[in-house]
Amino acid sequence: MKLATYRDGSRDGQLVVVSRDGTLAHYASGIADTLQQALDDWNFIAPQLRDLTLTLDQGKARHAFPFDPRLCAAPLPRAVAWLAPEDGADEPRPLCSDALWGPARPLPGVDGVADVGPSLAVVCGDVAPGVDPAAALDAVRLLGLACHWRHGDAQAEPAQAWGVTLAPCVVTPDEVGPAWRDGRLAACVTTTWNERKLGIADGADQAVSFGALIARAARIRGLSAGVVVAGGTLRTPQEPGNSPTWPRGYATLAMRRAAERLTLGRASTPWLAPGDRVHIDARLPDGRTPFGHIDVEWAPAQSDGVAPGWSRS
Repeated sequence: MKLATYRDGSRDGQLVVVSRDGTLAHYASGIADTLQQALDDWNFIAPQLRDLTLTLDQGKARHAFPFDPRLCAAPLPRAVAWLAPEDGADEPRPLCSDALWGPARPLPGVDGVADVGPSLAVVCGDVAPGVDPAAALDAVRLLGLACHWRHGDAQAEPAQAWGVTLAPCVVTPDEVGPAWRDGRLAACVTTTWNERKLGIADGADQAVSFGALIARAARIRGLSAGVVVAGGTLRTPQEPGNSPTWPRGYATLAMRRAAERLTLGRASTPWLAPGDRVHIDARLPDGRTPFGHIDVEWAPAQSDGVAPGWSRS
């Protein structure tokens, strides 16, 4: 099952069901108005959404329409919480829960520089405190693709958490088949920067499984339905030995610049800047791209602080 949220001027948008091939959509009106509503009563609502998905895939949905990811907000625009492990840490911490952006929304027009952080993420149902990692996976409702952005002054390395962009669709684990195994998703995540490939990472190489991340986040207080847990920035594999080069590219600009300093004595790759465009997608072993893609431009700063082509709503 594949779900998305269309912008409609409200804060939470309108839940839509998307066909398996990503070409058609149907409003979930009458079943659940928002994704959060579906998560709050998942056992009752999910079967109805599955029935609508089947009808849509069979071409029998009377009010189907072409799916346009450019009209999407983040699948869960106001997540209960967004948790992600900081670099070098195993335990996820709150990060930018109020800044979840849709797949085509321009990055806000502000001064400075930025870096990318491609990651996979899961949307959880209720999680009891003290759950073990294996049982924690039972709470995974949906899988998604994200990019963490870090922002900073032009004279320093981007360090401040800026926001998170989400691909248009989230999918149930059964949608990806055997690619979802032991709390990791075997998906080839490709990041392109200004039409140049930055790096390719495999979700199967994620440092800590989602089961362990959820269990650690829920250790004391548990989690409520609608919490999103990210797996952290996906790393590209390094060549054996001491060579600071990665045959499949670099997960972040910071990683690429660090390799340049070691090999060339200085970093020549610039940081992200206004006007740059980033494209990220995740491809399963069977060739499908279940989440759609992230394709955003960093808009130039405007006098009113609003990026061109994007309203405050």
